Amino acid sequence: MLMNSRLVRYPISKAVVMMAFIAAAALILVGCQRKPVMAHAKFMHLPLNGWQRHLSLTFKPQYDDSAATYDLTLAVRHDVSYAYRDLSLVVDVIGAHAAIDRKAITMPLADEYGNWTGGGFGALYQGTVTIASGIHPDEAQSVVVWQAMASCDTLHGVLDVGVVVRPR
Repeated sequence: MLMNSRLVRYPISKAVVMMAFIAAAALILVGCQRKPVMAHAKFMHLPLNGWQRHLSLTFKPQYDDSAATYDLTLAVRHDVSYAYRDLSLVVDVIGAHAAIDRKAITMPLADEYGNWTGGGFGALYQGTVTIASGIHPDEAQSVVVWQAMASCDTLHGVLDVGVVVRPR
């Protein structure tokens, strides 16, 4: 038995063609976008016998896009054995052609009642302070950090120091 088959054609409307074109264009545009610029962090662990005044920590910030602007944040991790309310630091931000921007920073790590500020739980805490905002990569090719506590040549209780680079 032979069946009569008929091919039924439906006309494609202009609206369907336009929607398909817009969808294809959107997929192409999404595929061609730049990769997102990510934040980078680098931490250095301090010696167990304390952070001596003459020991400098040198960081080389990592940037994803040389045309973008960034914020640099200094992060300090400490434990409950830290004996002071504040932490005094000297930070040199070294740019292209050896241009140095020296900053004396006092980071509050505890409030007036002795309660630790910043993030953390248990015996570990982290405090942060912004050291540069809206800079280009050539303005901060390296960051050097020293502890500058007036009454202390060897500082105990600070575990790690780091630099966080965030895109604006």
